[in-house]
Amino acid sequence: MFETDLRLQCGRALRVYDSAPGDDARLPVVTLGVPTDDLHDVGEWLGIRWISCDVPATTAADLTVVVDAAGVEGFALMGHADGGALALRTAALLGDRVEAVVTFASALPADFILVAIQTPVLLCHGLADDVSPAENSLWLASRLELATLDLHPGADHHSILAQAEPALEWIRDHTG
Repeated sequence: MFETDLRLQCGRALRVYDSAPGDDARLPVVTLGVPTDDLHDVGEWLGIRWISCDVPATTAADLTVVVDAAGVEGFALMGHADGGALALRTAALLGDRVEAVVTFASALPADFILVAIQTPVLLCHGLADDVSPAENSLWLASRLELATLDLHPGADHHSILAQAEPALEWIRDHTG
């Protein structure tokens, strides 16, 4: 995994990780709070290029700088909790550049941005989540035109990440 510090216009440095810099044959998937260590094999099989950065205090504008610096035009997003809300805000801001979004136990972004999202979104949520209620994903599904709701009765806030592998297959089916 290639690591670098990217200097933002505000002067802040953002740690960026890229599994295959410059490999245009791979599908770029930007992860926000989704660990990829256990997804390496399936990522290789699916031809995924992992791109991630430090999530705390990261904005959709910061992510634009990250993907531009990586030389990426179109990409998918996967976000967990606050990373899910950031993924949705980024999809609203970047429009057609974002080909698909997957959220796991997403926090809620502002309502007004949802109308700008015209890309497929998979909302994965555990019904046993006591940190971020499943009602968040139900509410999002009712407002996103291209949303697919994926609820799991026994999954909690962290165990929902076990759905990351099938979510990658969903991304592959809904991109490029």
